[in-house]
Amino acid sequence: MSKFSKMIIIFMAVAILSGCWDKVEINDRAFISAIGIDIQGQGGELEKNKTGYKKFIVTFVFPNVKAIRKGSSGKEPRFILSSVGQNIFHVSNALTTRSNKTMFFGHTKAIIIGEKVARDSDSLKQIFDEVERAHEMGRKVGVFISQGEARRVIKIEPSLESVTGTYLAALSKAKEKSSRFTPKTIGDILPSLHDCRCALIPRITPADRGIKVAGAAVIKDYKLIGWLGEIENRSVMFITDKVTSEAIIVMDDDVLVSYVISDTSVSRNGRMENGQIVMDITVNMEGVLQQYKLEAKNDVLDNKLLRRLEGLVEKKIKSEIDGTIKKIQKEFEVDVIGVAEYLYKFKPDIWDKVKDDWEDVFPEVKINVNVNTKIRRIGMTK
Repeated sequence: MSKFSKMIIIFMAVAILSGCWDKVEINDRAFISAIGIDIQGQGGELEKNKTGYKKFIVTFVFPNVKAIRKGSSGKEPRFILSSVGQNIFHVSNALTTRSNKTMFFGHTKAIIIGEKVARDSDSLKQIFDEVERAHEMGRKVGVFISQGEARRVIKIEPSLESVTGTYLAALSKAKEKSSRFTPKTIGDILPSLHDCRCALIPRITPADRGIKVAGAAVIKDYKLIGWLGEIENRSVMFITDKVTSEAIIVMDDDVLVSYVISDTSVSRNGRMENGQIVMDITVNMEGVLQQYKLEAKNDVLDNKLLRRLEGLVEKKIKSEIDGTIKKIQKEFEVDVIGVAEYLYKFKPDIWDKVKDDWEDVFPEVKINVNVNTKIRRIGMTK
């Protein structure tokens, strides 16, 4: 082997086998669990600094790794750092002057955006542009909009989980048990914002003793224009076929009836009638009778009673969906229920005629809702 070849091998070995030259010890890392973003300034118009950029108050929460060890009781389970800057990573860099830990965003679970930030389109566009470009943060990070300040949410320590981000991630995974909010990640929201400049983002509300995630923030033209309540969010999930389990309560005379949904399916049919778009939405659901009344005079094995109970559930769900559609069409005038997506995919001839004026057309679309309910089981007793 020539001397030149040996030199090449040595240089390659040095380059490949140089060890973890950029390693950071786990105790020196701040594994950011959640990020809260608020706007600096009070009321009125959002303030700008001398450079013309709005300043954000960014709050980071991360677990205390040392508190995980045995015999470490009494130590704070988490740390919270906050500072002012022009974006998330500008603040994280600035905080290196106040913290001996290197911030790591690979395990970030949640981004919470304050209400004031969300109501300003420039601020919201700036935030989503930053997280879309950032390689440090994954696309599966959950996004929430706070009713109020995001830092209030961050500072609350949930009773069941000390770290806010981990708690919110667990809530999102438990969505099968309830349809009161729809978990959304960065990867879910960005395509919607690019396509229609609109989205539904889960609403998070701070309380004295905990955090509540329910309902949704309605985003139109990159800014918050209003809220959907818990039941309205459930109606949107029915329309978009995302309900996996939900308890419906109705009254049959003086008897409280609980019906638990176990399966749903949705069919749509769009057409033109006399120059107007008509959309028929049929929601089919199956479920279990979870509660009726002990020793009631009626036998729940009676087909007439079952059909009556099914009718009560159908009437309740249809009424809720109709009310939600009216609010979305007439008050918000924004298509967050996927009508445009349906027309684009399945009725391209109709879509080509209305796509340029869809914002004006959508409020006038006639939407007919039909609900079909089946009680498949009545439980362990009749």
